[in-house]
Amino acid sequence: MLKELSIFTQSLDADLKEIGIEPREGLHIVLPLEESPEGDIRIADHFEYDLYRKKRPKSNEELLKKCAAWARAAWMVDTNKCLDLPGKKIHSASPFCLAYKFGSLLTDLQLEVYFNKAGKFLQDEKISQQAQRFRRTLNSWEKIQQLLIQIPEVIPPEDADKELKTRALKEGEYIIFYLDIPLEVYQKPNATYLQDRLFNTNEYNTSVGEEIFGTSAFFNGFSSKKPFLLHQTAPFTVAGRISAGDALQLHEFGELVSRNIFPRPLPIFIYNDEIQKHSFRLFKEEALKDPTQRKTHSQIITALYKDHKDELGNYYLLYYQQGQIKDFDFVSRFEYHLHDLQGNAWTVTDWFGAGYAPVFDDVFKFQNSLLPVIFNNALVVRTKAKKGEEGAFQLRFFDEIDPQYCKTDNTHLLVMKYRQAFYDFIYKSKRQAVTQAMFQDILLTGILDDLRLDRYENRQHSEDATIRRKLNVLFSLHFHFQPYQINPVFMPNQLTELRPFMAQLASGETTIDTDEQFAFAAGQVIYYIQAKSKSEDRSYARLEPFLQQTDSKQFQQAVVKLFDRYKHETYSASFREPMANVISYAPKQSLKSLMPLMLAGFFSKNFLFGEKPTTGDETQQLPATNE
Repeated sequence: MLKELSIFTQSLDADLKEIGIEPREGLHIVLPLEESPEGDIRIADHFEYDLYRKKRPKSNEELLKKCAAWARAAWMVDTNKCLDLPGKKIHSASPFCLAYKFGSLLTDLQLEVYFNKAGKFLQDEKISQQAQRFRRTLNSWEKIQQLLIQIPEVIPPEDADKELKTRALKEGEYIIFYLDIPLEVYQKPNATYLQDRLFNTNEYNTSVGEEIFGTSAFFNGFSSKKPFLLHQTAPFTVAGRISAGDALQLHEFGELVSRNIFPRPLPIFIYNDEIQKHSFRLFKEEALKDPTQRKTHSQIITALYKDHKDELGNYYLLYYQQGQIKDFDFVSRFEYHLHDLQGNAWTVTDWFGAGYAPVFDDVFKFQNSLLPVIFNNALVVRTKAKKGEEGAFQLRFFDEIDPQYCKTDNTHLLVMKYRQAFYDFIYKSKRQAVTQAMFQDILLTGILDDLRLDRYENRQHSEDATIRRKLNVLFSLHFHFQPYQINPVFMPNQLTELRPFMAQLASGETTIDTDEQFAFAAGQVIYYIQAKSKSEDRSYARLEPFLQQTDSKQFQQAVVKLFDRYKHETYSASFREPMANVISYAPKQSLKSLMPLMLAGFFSKNFLFGEKPTTGDETQQLPATNE
């Protein structure tokens, strides 16, 4: 991984590397040099300053732009590489810059230690003299306060107006002093500072020719001071080393991704020059735009696919978020389209009258159209759109997800359990990552939750459309997740066979011979009997207890008890044979495996509402349940 990221960073053009550099939030003070009447160089009495906050308009954009560039060439690697150790209060690392957080108290000794170490990075005599002038201005806490007292934003007077009090510096924001000299002068001591501190530790540095190799500090802690983290039996002390050049590139890469100018996830092309150049051009174009207007990963990949198609592959995929690498993997070949073995796009058929029948020609349509449905808008979140605009999507493949913002606790568990698999399926083309068992588990668990949550008000079921959409998805796409298995079950074929069978069973022309027929007929029978209820609670929650049954005999007894509750009602002639068959047939499969077909029977057109009514007394002359 490290070598590939180093090559990628080295390949980026200089202009792209400069995009997105922002000053740190806080007070930026620029101290200019001037020549005294005696001809000496000194710090001028007047100075420029500006306060920067992300949500505040820049009052002096040119000054802040210079400050951002200076700070980049004067900042510490991390707090373990500060020059004022063990204090860790001064976060700059340059003889031309002093940075600390408002609220921190610096001692004169800390300042002396800092400037002594920073001064060792200088080699040019003239530049050293300029650095000395800067040091003499700031080498005591008293001198620093004398400068700051001239800035009202640091300590506003008691009679300050509301605007000034709003601008006042807040604890934790930076106070940064800069010497006003060319950026190139900052960069030379910075290179010296980095050369000695880009490795995790210098204890294991070794030289090969003129190149230094050491232990990587890129997202890597060194465990030499923690014996419980060390290998106790390994014959080596260090697992691997990287060159100083690679360490510098990795440091720069970490800084680049922290600016959030790249798409997430980031495709890293290093083996195909043509695709690499195309991707860099897209990255640069989008980085220059407002963050809200930038193309997403899916839009960039779509643009690359249009021009390169079969060549789109052999790249690395990095997911970086909030200072952490969440995922890094190699994509050998990216499969953009979702087609079945006959070359047709994946299609959801409206088997259950939900008015939901999308076509997924590519993986990103699959992501944006399907995942909000099956995960109840918890994994891929469809945001509200302004009038005349399309809604955006928030992807939460690696986010912290609060259960209280999920539809149910089960939804949260399903997202956390399966989101990595769907990420691999969509972004890495690992088609084996999502299996039929996983897909069925997601949909059936979701449907059971929807049944429990359903409310019947104003002659409408609150979850009816949601349940029917999920059933459409289950029966239409189930087969696609394991197309190469032996003797696969093709669920749409089952539906097309079972619905005509149910019409024949209702007319007494046939009997139940298979477990699939039993499950479908059971769903029809339960729906028909429950339709006789005159109670206010007519929600689908009444179905859920039947679906939780694991023993077929107890299930059949529950059906009989349901019938006994409404035996005084009038039943159609089409009801007798299905009811008799359901309570007498002995299924061989578990009821859990038959649940999809039971749901299909319940939510399909019911064939038991015949024209010829029978009395309850006639209908209850049914065979005994299977003993």
